[in-house]
Amino acid sequence: MGIYVKDIMTLMDEWAPSYLAEKWDHPGMQIGTPSKKVERILVSLDVTRNNVRYAANHGIQMIISHHPFLFKSLHVIDATSDKGKIIKDVMKNDITLFAAHTNLDTAQQGVNDALSKALGLQNCKGLVPVYKEYMNKVTIYTSAMNCKVIQKRIKEQSENEIQFFYVLEDEDNMDKLVRLECSVPTHLLTMVKTIIQDIDQSIAFDIHILENHEKQEFMGRIGYLPKEMIGVEAILYIKEKLQIPCIRYAGDDSHMVKKVALLGGSGMEFFSFAKAAGADLYLTADVKYHDAQEASENLLIVDGGHFYTERVIVSSLAKRLRDEFEKRQWAIEVEEDSDAVDIFHYL
Repeated sequence: MGIYVKDIMTLMDEWAPSYLAEKWDHPGMQIGTPSKKVERILVSLDVTRNNVRYAANHGIQMIISHHPFLFKSLHVIDATSDKGKIIKDVMKNDITLFAAHTNLDTAQQGVNDALSKALGLQNCKGLVPVYKEYMNKVTIYTSAMNCKVIQKRIKEQSENEIQFFYVLEDEDNMDKLVRLECSVPTHLLTMVKTIIQDIDQSIAFDIHILENHEKQEFMGRIGYLPKEMIGVEAILYIKEKLQIPCIRYAGDDSHMVKKVALLGGSGMEFFSFAKAAGADLYLTADVKYHDAQEASENLLIVDGGHFYTERVIVSSLAKRLRDEFEKRQWAIEVEEDSDAVDIFHYL
């Protein structure tokens, strides 16, 4: 059985739905062909000249990166520029580029869960509320035969996100008018309506918002260290666990630290959430001087670096893909971009 780019894209969108991405973000397929057959995948933090060259030389058809390669608008593709050379190599070797960015930051088992796991944080909860989705009750009135077909198609396309409450069937009369009810997340409503109308435009259905059934998604996480530590000890613990060569911090490192908030990548704008949640320490990256000056009056601010607070997703996502492919019996090899290094050097 052949597996194609579109199949991998569907899987990634189930794990890190595009609706979780920030409005300014551009996740998804960047360059490629959905109908391209996939046998080898490379998981990386960034798309670089080196890992594209590696992909081309090792028969890799798809690179799944965290950072989108095409982020800012391109008005000219100059094949002599650094980005142009990469685009040329990608197109020449028919490599698909796919990115899961802020949607993978927020998603379960995404960047911040991988970062929490790397630090051994316990009893983790979400930090910054970013997306709230209501459930909807959809009631469908049609024949028992149509109900069976609708239910089957919805189950096939929703990956068990839709729960069927009640179906009244008469096995002896499949033409009898019956009622099918299901609970549908808002982001799947269009899909459900399309399935119903594809079967018969005349099928009647009602949609009601279930305001007491909502799902809140969060950026960042907050949890507890395995044991309470003096501030400087907690900073060194983070440095060791994330293998950071040089770490910056601001604040009183003599205070005790137990509760840690974190947000991989650039997350200093959300430090107020860490403070409000009672964190002793906030780990993020790309911290500016005056932001650290203000925030460190309330808690320890640790800048772990953009690279080191996000690279944890590479091995985590690669393992998750391997496990899922094995479960589905998809013959796809998954490699990690293990040669990636921070763009900054430290003396």
